[in-house]
Amino acid sequence: MTKEIENTFLCYGNVDAPVKVEVFLNLACPYCATFFQAADEILTPYIDNGQVQYVIKHFDKPREMLIYGTLANAFLDYKDPVRVYELMKELFANQSNWSEADSNAIKKMLTEQYGLKEEPDNIETSLKITAEAIKRNVKMVPTVFINDKEFQFPVELDAAQLKNEVVKILN
Repeated sequence: MTKEIENTFLCYGNVDAPVKVEVFLNLACPYCATFFQAADEILTPYIDNGQVQYVIKHFDKPREMLIYGTLANAFLDYKDPVRVYELMKELFANQSNWSEADSNAIKKMLTEQYGLKEEPDNIETSLKITAEAIKRNVKMVPTVFINDKEFQFPVELDAAQLKNEVVKILN
């Protein structure tokens, strides 16, 4: 039995699911984009049938190449996790088009193309996720936990292994 999951702002699936998948990611990270797409394809059927709870934790990691992911995260409305998931899907899919723009261009894209505004509550959310990342010794994104077992994607876990880990727990 796993412990209760902390910081479930973006939580998908059954809270009582036997498999808990948590990921610390950043919207500007190319490896996170790859993980997100793989997880979307692999986990969705398990989420839909109540076997997986999937928790996404946007880590506003203080690293230059991730700063625009942090900027994009400031515009996500965590009160609407379904829309946030769809926005993340689109932002990851189009990452190469925006992640190297300047901050004003990114803000303009988020407000004009997606109708978003800066969400003041996200500062507190970000601080809570950062504190958890420090506590759990998360050093890089994406870091994936499956029932508390830690993996670095893609070094220790790839798409096929993600599915294998889920299936192994369910069998």
